[in-house]
Amino acid sequence: MFKSKEEQLAFNESINTSGWVRDSLGIHTAGWGLTLSPMDMVKIGQLYLNKGLWNGKRIVSEKWVEESTREHSRWKKHDLSYGYLWWINEDGYAAMGDGGNIIYVNTKDKIVVSSSALFVPKVRDRIDLIKTYIEPIFR
Repeated sequence: MFKSKEEQLAFNESINTSGWVRDSLGIHTAGWGLTLSPMDMVKIGQLYLNKGLWNGKRIVSEKWVEESTREHSRWKKHDLSYGYLWWINEDGYAAMGDGGNIIYVNTKDKIVVSSSALFVPKVRDRIDLIKTYIEPIFR
């Protein structure tokens, strides 16, 4: 995902992880178990909104951002498309974690929102809540 080790370190230094689950071999899990503050979650969203650029430097290839945020499967029951760890809607995409945790990126309006919560909403509720109550504030 990162273009070079130096670029990865530059981005990593700006993120403060308070926990990351490891498997039985001691390797960090890739799809879950990362604990971040809402501010650090926003940084990941901003990195994606900027198509892989962080502080003017290419951290993630634009091709990876595009590939990971396009539909690769669909959850028909909830009318949601899924990329690589991103749920996709008409205005952008969202990474949704345990409980109410979400990184929401609206590429159309250039908005990034994060939430860290213990409540467990339905899958679409987090996106709908942001679209209904938070996005209008920025318009």
